[in-house]
Amino acid sequence: MFYTLTANPAVDMTVSSPSLVANENVRTYSASYTPNGKGLDVSFALKKFGRDSVALGFFGGFTGKFIVEETMNMGCFCQPVWIDGVTRICAYVNDGESEYGILNPGAPLTPQYEQELFKIIDGASEMECLIISGSVPPKASPDFLDQVVAHAKAKGADVVLDLSSDKLKTLAKTGPLLIKPNHHEMKAIWGVTIDTDDDAKRALELAHADGVQNVLLTMGSRGSAYFSNGEDIWYAKRDFNIKLVSSVCAGDCTLAAFLNKWYDDRSNVEEALKYAMATGANVAESVGLGDFGHVDEYAKHVTVRKL
Repeated sequence: MFYTLTANPAVDMTVSSPSLVANENVRTYSASYTPNGKGLDVSFALKKFGRDSVALGFFGGFTGKFIVEETMNMGCFCQPVWIDGVTRICAYVNDGESEYGILNPGAPLTPQYEQELFKIIDGASEMECLIISGSVPPKASPDFLDQVVAHAKAKGADVVLDLSSDKLKTLAKTGPLLIKPNHHEMKAIWGVTIDTDDDAKRALELAHADGVQNVLLTMGSRGSAYFSNGEDIWYAKRDFNIKLVSSVCAGDCTLAAFLNKWYDDRSNVEEALKYAMATGANVAESVGLGDFGHVDEYAKHVTVRKL
């Protein structure tokens, strides 16, 4: 079974508004409040594909309670570590032309809370794969993620990483099954600007050289992605445009869709890429995750080729 870890979850407030004006109040058109966090998004998306998972994370205060309750209301399993403090609220504002993200730091961790999480991982008898996504809270131990990976690997579980920090490069040496950087993260972590297929090849080779088994490299608003297993590279691009509502959950759902098709059949790369791109696009044109109502149709309009 898939397990997901969201160390720093949030309640996301997604706002549609007129243009923002400095030093003036703006009355918004609408606002929605959703339980969120990169690992949680993966669990929610997997559930929409009919696949159960267990969501792990640290939760505190009224916002933490809201996230856990909503997670279970969606039919997802959740094993929370309850902490002092209040789980963060993050705001995303779309004024019709631009999207603004305001991300708060989150409630701090203590070594005690970390140990509680490690005990949950150690006792997770059904864990086949742990998906570790997103940022870590303030005051987390410097080796917190290293320890998470070590506990998962001690159980024989695969590890998937979706991290935007330099820690991704460090953890690459542990041989994760899959990482999912976007092109901005690839540039920041491996130092390669990706404008061409040759750029992508060079970046992917660097990730593999550091120990990564497989790489799903997403290109954001370009509507494309690369996948490499260390031997072959595939390129996928959607042949349609969307009207962006919020890109917040799109990458997480792209990862979930890919894993849903690929994890049990590693040769199923082309279909996995088509559904990954289709899901990311459908989510980006929705508030929150949306209903995945266009995924099957969009998948027919994604072109995949080997480089």
